[in-house]
Amino acid sequence: MLTILSCSDAFDGKMTVVKDCSGTYLEYNDKDYKVCNFEILENYADGAEVEARFKKMDKCPILLVGDFCDLGHINEGLIDVKKIN
Repeated sequence: MLTILSCSDAFDGKMTVVKDCSGTYLEYNDKDYKVCNFEILENYADGAEVEARFKKMDKCPILLVGDFCDLGHINEGLIDVKKIN
């Protein structure tokens, strides 16, 4: 039962990379998730289709820095990308 609970916040499948001035996101099932380890998607353009696996996070282990803007990007929370193809 513990294994089932620990995987409940893991997602796997086809996703779209979304980049804007507020950060980097993966769109999965019409919902955006903000990527903590955004450098893993550095070589992917906005709108790129990818196969990925991610796990939801309560907070990012590092402070997200970069360009900040007034855009309020609605998202479903923070994620750590575990695999990208």
